[in-house]
Amino acid sequence: MSINSLNPLKARFFSAWGFFSRGILIIAIYVILHLIGLREYTSFISGTTSGGAGDLLGITYFIAYSLAVFVAPVAIIAALFMKISARYAGVED
Repeated sequence: MSINSLNPLKARFFSAWGFFSRGILIIAIYVILHLIGLREYTSFISGTTSGGAGDLLGITYFIAYSLAVFVAPVAIIAALFMKISARYAGVED
C-alpha cells in the first residue's frame, strides 16, 4: 500500500479504506461541530425555533449527528467485513 493510497480523498469509494476513512471523517466533523457548541441550536426539533441563522446551525448539527450515528458505524463495519473477506478470498486491496 503506497502513501498515495492512504489519502482518504483519493481512496476508491467502494474499498475498505474508502469506507473506513469516510466513516472516520463523518465522526470527526460531528465532534468538531459538537465542540464548537452547535448542539444548543437544535431547539427546532422540539418546535421552539429561534429563527435566523441559529436554525441553520441546528440543522447542520442534526445532520452531522444523524450521519455520525447511522452512517459512520455502518461504513466502518462494512470496511471491516470487506477487509476480512478480502483476506480470506486472497484479494489484494
